[in-house]
Amino acid sequence: METLQTQTRPGLSGTALKLAACITMLIDHIGASCIEATYGVAYRTPPQILQLDRVLRLIGRLAFPIFCFLLVEGFLHTHDVKKYIGRLFLFGLLSEVPFDLAFFKTPFHWGNQNVYWTLALGVLAMALLQKSEDADGNAAWTGRLAALACAVVAQLAGTDYGAIGVALIVALYLTRNDRRYQCIIGAGMMLFEITAPLAFVLLWFYNGERGRCPQWAKWAFYGFYPVHLTLLALVTNLLLA
Repeated sequence: METLQTQTRPGLSGTALKLAACITMLIDHIGASCIEATYGVAYRTPPQILQLDRVLRLIGRLAFPIFCFLLVEGFLHTHDVKKYIGRLFLFGLLSEVPFDLAFFKTPFHWGNQNVYWTLALGVLAMALLQKSEDADGNAAWTGRLAALACAVVAQLAGTDYGAIGVALIVALYLTRNDRRYQCIIGAGMMLFEITAPLAFVLLWFYNGERGRCPQWAKWAFYGFYPVHLTLLALVTNLLLA
């Protein structure tokens, strides 16, 4: 299995990037939940609140590309892809009700699904591509069609970032042996969000190392998503209702 070579120069570890992604995601979700889900339509929202929301969301746009990059790294280094996908699906299930409550103020909102489903479909797409690869690492058309099907499922299911999310994961996987191409292509794909391409500045400095991350921290990163959504759901539905 091919992986990126570890850089000799100092840089950011995987753990440091995870922390950056979690912090920017939290900032983003404070805007989406505590402000947007609470105030509703823009014309009824005070301009100062709208400006604050815009700042929070612009900062938060950095999170998703970082998570996608780290997902590819995790896939390249995992010893059990099935367990990897299973963990993502498990936390997708655990996160769905908090996600709906935080952003839609209802425990069951069928139109949108949380980002763990997108990440799980992204890993599935990479696994199907890898399974069809020849000795030179070129995926057969069957693998490419299977990856496309994963993107279509994400779009139809309304997962966070939908087809473009799965497509970004696949693109980062296909360019895994060249950080320059990863950053250029990834930034280009995320141009529809003004600040999202800036995430690839951080990713350029990834040093190829996991960094200090004990077992409890690994599960803490997984659990951060449903836990922070639960807290935001409580604030949005009880304190700011």
